[in-house]
Amino acid sequence: MITRCDKTLDAILESNAGIITSAEAQEAGATRPAFSDYVRRRGLERTSRGVYVDPDVFPDEMALLQKRFPKAVFSHDSALYLHDLTDREPMPISGTVDSNYNAGPLRDQSVRIYYVKPEWYELGLTEVETPGGIKVRAYDKERTICDLVRKRATVDSAVFRQAIRDYTRSKDKDLARLSSCARAMNMESRVFEVMEVAL
Repeated sequence: MITRCDKTLDAILESNAGIITSAEAQEAGATRPAFSDYVRRRGLERTSRGVYVDPDVFPDEMALLQKRFPKAVFSHDSALYLHDLTDREPMPISGTVDSNYNAGPLRDQSVRIYYVKPEWYELGLTEVETPGGIKVRAYDKERTICDLVRKRATVDSAVFRQAIRDYTRSKDKDLARLSSCARAMNMESRVFEVMEVAL
């Protein structure tokens, strides 16, 4: 017999592309025993502490990483990909964390990690949909362009050119926000030089 609780948890599982956490289940009103029973009956697989996936659904890797490591923010080439500023799928996935964060378990997942000062961590933080339609935390286009310029020496030149070109052509670019972000990261002149050539 399908209970109201089952229907609620099924809806969460479906909206998260086959991923559900024990925290989400508890927020929806499921007790721990009820959720454990649900996991067993649905044949869900535990991928890490408190994170379960439907084995019949192809996992959205970015969404799964976000559930497992909610403090990681998709950045650099991963953010470019999420904002359609590159055609290249990020390999490996890139994430940014506060410099005080213990990223060992994240590194074990082969994520390229960038550490930033605590005051830069939330700068440009937003939510973006993955190709699978799941919302994840990532930096906005403007912060991503600043990160790209800041790490220019390590970025593939073709990726850099496409990202800058596509950003300048995008209808939702915000040059005032780009300037503000660059100023906060002490790199306004470097960003201005790049944009002056592109615009």
